[in-house]
Amino acid sequence: MDRSRFASASLSEPSLAARVHRVGIAVMCTLGAIDAAYLRNWNVNPDGVSYVDLARAFAAHGPGALINGYWSPLYPGLLGSVIAIVKPSHAAMFGVVRTVGFGIFVCTTLAFAHLLRVAFGQPEFAAHPRRRLAAVVVAWELYAVFVLKAISLFLVTPDIGVAGVVFWTAAELITIAREPVSTRRWARLGAVLAVGYWWKAILFPVAGVMLLVAFAVALRRRDNRHGPFASAVAFAALSLLLIVPVSRETGRLTFGETGRLNHLWFVAGAPQIVEACRETPEGGRLTIRLAPVVSTVPLTCTLPDQWKESTLPMWYDPSWWYRDTSTPVRASATFTTFLRDLGFVREALADAAPWLSVSLLLVFVAALGARPPTAHTWPLVVVGAATVMSYLLVYVELRHIVPFIVIGAVAALAALAARPSRWANVALAVLALSGAIDLADHVGEPLLIEASILRHEVRGDPRPQQGSEHLAALLHARGIEEGTRFATVNALWNLDWAVRGGYVVRAYTPEYTVPFTKTFRELRDPCARAAWAARLADAGIGAALMLVPDPFRAPEGFDHLEDTDYYLMIIRPGTAATPATGCASARPATRSSS
Repeated sequence: MDRSRFASASLSEPSLAARVHRVGIAVMCTLGAIDAAYLRNWNVNPDGVSYVDLARAFAAHGPGALINGYWSPLYPGLLGSVIAIVKPSHAAMFGVVRTVGFGIFVCTTLAFAHLLRVAFGQPEFAAHPRRRLAAVVVAWELYAVFVLKAISLFLVTPDIGVAGVVFWTAAELITIAREPVSTRRWARLGAVLAVGYWWKAILFPVAGVMLLVAFAVALRRRDNRHGPFASAVAFAALSLLLIVPVSRETGRLTFGETGRLNHLWFVAGAPQIVEACRETPEGGRLTIRLAPVVSTVPLTCTLPDQWKESTLPMWYDPSWWYRDTSTPVRASATFTTFLRDLGFVREALADAAPWLSVSLLLVFVAALGARPPTAHTWPLVVVGAATVMSYLLVYVELRHIVPFIVIGAVAALAALAARPSRWANVALAVLALSGAIDLADHVGEPLLIEASILRHEVRGDPRPQQGSEHLAALLHARGIEEGTRFATVNALWNLDWAVRGGYVVRAYTPEYTVPFTKTFRELRDPCARAAWAARLADAGIGAALMLVPDPFRAPEGFDHLEDTDYYLMIIRPGTAATPATGCASARPATRSSS
């Protein structure tokens, strides 16, 4: 291969495309910084609460706390390492987490830049600088629309880091498809894929697809087999270091239970985890562990206390509740799930990038049929299609498949940029225009709003307090100390207020299976309320928090927390130890854990 020709096509050279490429990196990092600053104290999603809990457990107890059947260890391990160094207060915890998220975004941006340098740094692009420039512009539009906004810094999850691993390894696949590489580089590929698996379990099967594609390329070209062997050994050795403890933790051979649980929930129809509080166990094969019932009127369950740092134990390790649940596989249910998920992806794409998605689909299909002269990017299409298909068969959110859509799009852009035809020029122009429209509508407008709010903050205007931040402050003002064990009534899921306040939830009413109107009605009975409070006090619960939406009225005994829809009952040891006047008993019958 003529390396001088390769250098002349590289995005590292001082061409217009190279300058646009560097501007793209700078612009994305700047936009990410605006997002991060705006979201620095924002409420955290339920998944994020669990990741923060794992991070705090790691900071307090070491690596053993990261072994979990559902959540992968590397992301909370990174958060926990920073928490151990900074030692933030509960109130400042989310700000630290958001800062780490921005650092991950910067690394992912650099990984994407590396992918573009490899994808468009081929000799065939040297003669077509304008098409390469257009392809680079569209690629950065894709990154802004899909990574910056569709994955986004809003959610506290490892998904942006997943995109970074996918982009970097996709660049390696292009390099392997282009020319033989050293054994050391093969081993590095296997090691990075294993690190990706530690980051999020989905990258274990993705790594299998990537390695199979890379091995097929090497074998077809009759490369030295030492390289593929070294890659397989590096991946297997590092992966086993996690597979063994996770399998011991879950009681079965597994690389992680996330896929199994999503299959149970969304394909097999197993009870959701929010259904763990029931008066009687369910029959049949799709049973789950049930939480102990502490009160039957209203139905209230307690949560296990074996994970001390867990804000919500049922979501700290969901696999614990499904250890004995069978995993049936039915073709009809799988097909129904595929159609449902396909419709969801179509709607999500129409919402996130309607113009760019349609244009890209048409161009992608046309590019596949055109047999482009560059064949080095075909592994990206295989990996992207295989991964998206696997998600569609179980459960999918747009953020899950964004990296694989993007690498497939990069492959299509490379095919167009390398094809000397008027049709390719028109297709790239249409894509660039579509991307510009979606950028203005779905990226530009929200960022202008964020920048305006930040500008007012710089000028000294007060930043509106987050709902969970305000709620935690009100609870502290009522004398609720850190470490207090809460029961929730119609307020189970969004518990970022508990993280901010240093509280934990150890009892709940199952509003997802029992109408909250029934629970409210039962708690208006003073005898039932006295008995309920007594049972909670016996279980070590120090306070009960109730969410009362308009126009409902809270039962007596719950005090309104000003400027919120929440009501508080403080439960002291010995609460309702004797029956209220006219009540037969203060403690109704309970059921033990199944």
